[in-house]
Amino acid sequence: MEGLIKFGIPILSAVLGVLFRYLYGIWADRRKFKQELKDNNFIDVTATDWHAAWQTSVDNVEIINTERLIMVQKGNVVKVKNVEKSPENPKGGYLWEAQMQFFQGRYMMGWYFPLVAENNTSKGIMFFAYHSPKKMFYGKWVGASYDGDLSNGFLVISKDRTSSLVELTKLISIHKNRVNIIFNQT
Repeated sequence: MEGLIKFGIPILSAVLGVLFRYLYGIWADRRKFKQELKDNNFIDVTATDWHAAWQTSVDNVEIINTERLIMVQKGNVVKVKNVEKSPENPKGGYLWEAQMQFFQGRYMMGWYFPLVAENNTSKGIMFFAYHSPKKMFYGKWVGASYDGDLSNGFLVISKDRTSSLVELTKLISIHKNRVNIIFNQT
């Protein structure tokens, strides 16, 4: 009996310590998530029904791509991926993922890259301003694209494809002289 107590108490203490550390980790993660959500004015953009419209180019011809997106937010980190290649751009379209950071429920920025299976070199960065009453992101992308190593264009994300296209068309028409698609002809 004395041997059981001698070895049982340290083992029980170790198991309780591991369990306490595990539960504390869960509690700390939830607390951090709630604080980050509070910092973002309790805005959570997690959804499977976002739609993007991009200004881009293929073979030096400017085009507009549309894609359906999924966003998953945890605190201020938002993971984004498209679930379809752009139907308007079969030559330059690809599947991609992004990791973004959401600040003050207003700004989102981060990077995007193609899925490994795509064998594509397009990648870059994005910056958005979020218009919460419209549930719409207005932004710019800069990166390597089908036409070259340094390209950029406007991008709009909203809850439906038509709204994204309409808002992107307005953005491009208002800022015609301020948008440049830069091509690298190497």
